[in-house]
Order: sequence, then C-alpha cells, then structure tokens
Amino acid sequence: ASSPPAPPPPPAAAASLHHTPGPDYAKHRARVLSQFPDADAVVYLPAGTEQTRNGTEGHAKFRQEPNFLYLTGVTDPGYAALFGTGADAPFVLVAPRQPPAMDVWCGKQASADELRRLTGADIVYYDDEWDKALDAVGVMEGQTIYTPGPKTKLPKDPIFALLDPVIDSEHLAAVLAKSRAIKTPREIECLRRANQASSAAHEAMWRASHPGVYEYELEAVFVGETMRRGLKHLGYPCIVGAGRNAATIHYEKNDKMCVGDDLVLVDAGAEWCGYTADITRTFPCNGVFEAKRRDIYQAVLHVQNAAIAEMRAGAQWRSDLGEQAKLNTVQALIDLGLVRGNAEDAVEAGVANIFMPHALGHLLGLQVHDVGPEGPVPGELEAGMVVTCEPGIYFVDGLLGPAFEDPVTAEFLVRDVIDRFREVGGVRIEDNVTITEDGPDNLTTCAKTVEDIEAIMRG
Repeated sequence: ASSPPAPPPPPAAAASLHHTPGPDYAKHRARVLSQFPDADAVVYLPAGTEQTRNGTEGHAKFRQEPNFLYLTGVTDPGYAALFGTGADAPFVLVAPRQPPAMDVWCGKQASADELRRLTGADIVYYDDEWDKALDAVGVMEGQTIYTPGPKTKLPKDPIFALLDPVIDSEHLAAVLAKSRAIKTPREIECLRRANQASSAAHEAMWRASHPGVYEYELEAVFVGETMRRGLKHLGYPCIVGAGRNAATIHYEKNDKMCVGDDLVLVDAGAEWCGYTADITRTFPCNGVFEAKRRDIYQAVLHVQNAAIAEMRAGAQWRSDLGEQAKLNTVQALIDLGLVRGNAEDAVEAGVANIFMPHALGHLLGLQVHDVGPEGPVPGELEAGMVVTCEPGIYFVDGLLGPAFEDPVTAEFLVRDVIDRFREVGGVRIEDNVTITEDGPDNLTTCAKTVEDIEAIMRG
C-alpha cells in the first residue's frame, strides 16, 4: 500500500507569529505598582489552580488567572507573586514545590535559577519558604497587604497568622482594571496576531461549508486552522449556529446539520500570549445568500460600518454609538418592512432590544469580556482600548412572543413580515477595533461583504 501523503506545511503566517514579541510584563508591573499611595505597600497575587476532570480523570486544560498573567507572564498553575511598591522593591515569585516522585509523571521541575531567568522575577522561593518570601518584600506585623479581590485567600502558612496583616481587596482590583483597559503597543500586536490567525480560520470554515456539514465539523476546522498557525488555545467556546440556532445568542451545542439556505453564525476567536480575538461572521452554508438573508445581513453590516467609523478617543460608547446603532438597526427594519412607524419612537418603545438584545460591544484583551473601570462595557472611549463592535439582528421567539402581546411594542411590529423572516435565525458581524486619537484601527482582517464572502466560498 502506498504511504499516506505528507501533512501540509504550516501556513507562512505561523512562522511570523512565533517572532511576535510578547507583552512587556515588567512595564505592566511598573504601571500598576506606581498607582499605590504607599511607597512600602505589598501586593499579593495568586495564580489559578489546576482543576481535575471528574475528580480522577486527569486535569482539565488550564488557563492562567488573567491578572496573574498580566503581571508575571507565568502560565502554569499553583504559583503566587509578591510585589513591593518601592523603587527597589523586588518581584518575588513563589513556586509550588514539586515532589521528586512526580518528575516521572510531570517532568522535572525548573530550578529557582531557571524560573528567575524565564520569568524576570528578582527572587524565586518555593511554597514552603513563605517566611523568606515575605521577608524579601519587607512585610511587617499588622501591615496592609493588597489582594485582587474579596475572594482571594492568603496561603495557609502559619507565618501569615503571626503577621496578622490588614487585607485591602479593593484598591488593587481597581488599579488592575484601569491598567488592563488601556493596551500597550505590544499588547495590541498580540491582539492583532490573534485576529490575523482567527480571521484566516473563519475563512477556512467558509471553504469547508456545504449543505450536510455539521456545526461541529465547522468548529473543528476553526480549531485546527488556528492551531496550525501557532495559537494553541481558544479564547472562549466556539459558537457555531446554523439556521434557527443563530437566534440563540450564546449557542454552544454545535450539533446540527447545516441545510439548504441556512445562514451559519460563527463566533470564535483564538489567543496569542493570552490575548484573544473575538470575531463573529455569518455566512450561507451553500455559498450564496438567499434574498431575505442577504437583506438582513446587509442591514447589520451597514450598522456596523457606521459604528466603526465613529470609534475614536473621546466618543461615548454607550450613550452615543450604542444608541445610534439601535436607531440605525430599527431604521433598517423599517426599510425592510418588518417594523412600522418612526425609528426614534420605536427605539423609545424598546423595539431595538427585541431584535438586538445585547450591547454594541465590549472591551477585549486577556478576557473575551475584558475588565475596565466601568466593567466590560466602556463609557468614554480612550486611546489604547480594544473594543468589539458587534451589532446583530435576531429573530428570538422568546422576545418576539411577548413583544407581539405588549401593546407598547406591538404597534410597531409587522407580524406577518417578521414571521416570514424568522427562518433567517440571526445575523451578527463582529470586529475587534483599537481606539486611537485619529479613529479606528480595525484588527480583524476577515472578509465581510456579501460579495467577498461568496467569492471566497466559490474558491
């Protein structure tokens, strides 16, 4: 028998990805620690802990706690870090000490010197040396230790009971949220690389699509293509919803066969150095947009293009861009005959929320819904923020049913036309945009016009 063909070489993009500089963790530390009022403050930050699968069946795939990753770059579980805020205060990394018997199963643990070289820590101790670690940052009895939140527990080592520190669980969380909301140039490049690879994987899904393909087969294409490009982790579970499944905003079953004129809504992104893309595209499973589906798609694309054009520093995300997107969405529905009356009146009555029941977008970074001073949805846009822009139009039975019965909204809804459009399911288009003083820098390179999508699907 002939030998199987050799696997294809990795895409050229993969080689360039591996030369992309990662985040500057020392700069992150300096930015955060400079925002403490005391020159002798002490910060304690734990890594995430490894979780077993069903208790005994190995470990679930680990993802580092984002704040710990932001300040240290360490991707393994079980670590902790101590930081002083003085000019010469050290970064002390505390590593879990691996029993020698575990070397057989897990490989040999890196030495303290190796960990110091790999992480940039000034000092490395192990988790049975907490007295030395605390002494290195000058912790005194009764001193305040800053932690990232009220759920953070100090280690059970008896030295902490002896020191009896005061715990502040608010200031560090606020400082981290403010710092992480404004990306450094190297963080933006990480997000750009994640977008490049994820965009290519979306387009690969279109080429693999045909009536009879299952949603999970398209998901497999996305995962495989991003891994071939050097991105080993997804930022969140893939959403692959065909037909009516696209009307479920966070649909994750991914088990339906795509048929006929179905639109397939795919919300999927992969990570580079922990920074995730968050891209949504909606495409026809058979390669050609049917008329009703094309109309809804073009309406959403118009809303998105208008919103992205206004994404610049100083713009009010919720009150200006978000409200204008609602108005534009309702006007498009009026133009298509699904809604009647005046667009402003319909928005005031809540009609926009029936068809787009989510915000226009959110901050993006080490988390798909990243942190900021006002939460994941920003207020005023600032230079250095990376924000998703993701308008949509959905035909959700659980929203339409009550709206038809509510006299306030029912007068705006053209029920017979809406019922003809229900089979569309839903359309969402989502890009990832860096905010600058001069306007938007769209990191997402995936095609999105009807003509370009159909051309790619034709091959």
